[in-house]
Amino acid sequence: MALQLVILALLVAIVAIVAKEASPLQAAGKPSVSLEQCANKGPTCDSSNPSQWVTGNLGSNNSEYSEGDAVPYRAVLSNLTVGATYKVDFEWDTTVSGRHALDYLTSFNFSETTANPCAGLTCGTQSLLTIPIDPSVSGAMVNQQSNQKISVFGGTFPANGAVVSNAGGTLCGSASCTIANNPSPYSLTGTYGSTSETSVSVFVTATSQTAVLSWGGHISSRVDWGANSSAAVINGSPYHMRMKDFDCSNESNCSVGQMDRSLSSAAVTLPGSITIVKEATVEGSASFGFTATPSPLTGFTLIDNGTIANTKVFSGITTFGTYTITESAATGWDFDRVSCSTAQQSTGRTSVNGASVSIVLAEGEDVLCTFYNKPTPAPALSLQKTANAASFSSVGTTITYSYLLTNTGNTVLGPTQFSISDDQIGEGELFPCGAANTTLAIGATVSCTAPYLTTASNVTDESVTNRAFGVGGGVSTPTEVLTIPYVAPQTTTTIAATTTTIGTTGTTLPESTTTTVPETTTTVPVTTSTVPVTTTVSPVELQVIVPDDPTGGEDVFDVLFVQDLPNAGFGVGLMSLVAGIVLLLGIGLTSLSVTRGNRRTKTGESK
Repeated sequence: MALQLVILALLVAIVAIVAKEASPLQAAGKPSVSLEQCANKGPTCDSSNPSQWVTGNLGSNNSEYSEGDAVPYRAVLSNLTVGATYKVDFEWDTTVSGRHALDYLTSFNFSETTANPCAGLTCGTQSLLTIPIDPSVSGAMVNQQSNQKISVFGGTFPANGAVVSNAGGTLCGSASCTIANNPSPYSLTGTYGSTSETSVSVFVTATSQTAVLSWGGHISSRVDWGANSSAAVINGSPYHMRMKDFDCSNESNCSVGQMDRSLSSAAVTLPGSITIVKEATVEGSASFGFTATPSPLTGFTLIDNGTIANTKVFSGITTFGTYTITESAATGWDFDRVSCSTAQQSTGRTSVNGASVSIVLAEGEDVLCTFYNKPTPAPALSLQKTANAASFSSVGTTITYSYLLTNTGNTVLGPTQFSISDDQIGEGELFPCGAANTTLAIGATVSCTAPYLTTASNVTDESVTNRAFGVGGGVSTPTEVLTIPYVAPQTTTTIAATTTTIGTTGTTLPESTTTTVPETTTTVPVTTSTVPVTTTVSPVELQVIVPDDPTGGEDVFDVLFVQDLPNAGFGVGLMSLVAGIVLLLGIGLTSLSVTRGNRRTKTGESK
């Protein structure tokens, strides 16, 4: 009976072992990791060349990378348990003695676009995990490439906050683990100013017994870190990517030792660049064509409008040798010169032949050539003429003419003496405008003035018209005509008012009878006339003589005597004459009446 129990127990154990080994979800051995990198010289590590995934050093014999490229890496995880979660810790050298090596992570196909992490393997479905920006990189003001991904084939990436089983595993210290961040935050050991390494942890849940984890390591560039701080200036094999640890959730013994993969500086080429800039003395929309050979250079067109359109950059050149760039002729433009300079110069050189430049480019050199053009000369000059008066009204009026010369061409005029010819000034002889040896830039001006005295012929013509043009710098302006009209002056004549007053006339007789001539006043109305000629009228003088004969025996015509009547104006004299006659008749009649009365009185007395 005891023997039977022992045999039964052995059978159960055998069945359990067989069942475990036969399970498709359980790996045959303990989980393991193999870290490999891509050798890209000749064929790269694509689906047709799985042997280019290597575990040895990358050197000049099997690889040719450039600064700014990314080395593809793959970690092959074998003997996994489907549904189990694993943690992979990997680390890379970021600086060596202050010089940057692998500065951040990228997608595996960042620069080796045909790289295939599944080459030679059977892979499951691909899952992607976004690579976060490294704060140490961004803090150094370097633009880390965004939207890069870590890939896993045959697995998935647990989300942040996911809870995974850890029964008997090493992910954490309990039966289940909460994954706070996937990937984990970056960990920097050392400083960028000396020697440093950066590490990160990635969690993967297996969907197949074999999973492939893949990413890229970015080779630092002097564009980002400076000419003396990039990868190409580090000696030896400074580019190390290593697998630090491998933890699992179902096996206590799945941890593996470190695996390190290196890249020699001899396998990293410091690329060169050629930059062409277009400059013209007058910026605009003109298009300039260029031919450029051999590849990777190609023909291009530049527009000198002061923006990025006037620059062409050929960067990342790793084939070193002679390149030729030639500017094609452009209508309305003359080639001026080409100027070249080389940064980080080693053995390269440049030579210029007219509008063509030959560049012998060496590793790491950055050549900048600027092609200068100027407009085909089209000089032009314009004249603007004005006057300080809109009209004139008499002979001898001074009119001041102003002349403004403007360089309206596309080239500088001078230094020279600019001059004006005006047919009304100095009989049309040229006179200077501006200082001697004046230089007029495009759009610049020079001005001057000249006086003119109007003449009798201008009054007769009722205008003054002059024609002027300017010369200087080998060009002349069109003739400018200016006419100023004559406006006749207005004359106003006022005749002074004349007033004549005849005084009081009285006669007193010795008798008791007294006759008083009433006061008579004659006022000549004011007469005003506007005529071309001014006439002065002398006032009429009237003299009234009181009779000194009390008997009234004086002749009536002796009473009134008018003087200076002929000297008076006709109108005033006539009026004065009429007034005098009226007065004379009145006095005469009065005197006659008085005389007759006296005679009747005397006759009565004699009776």
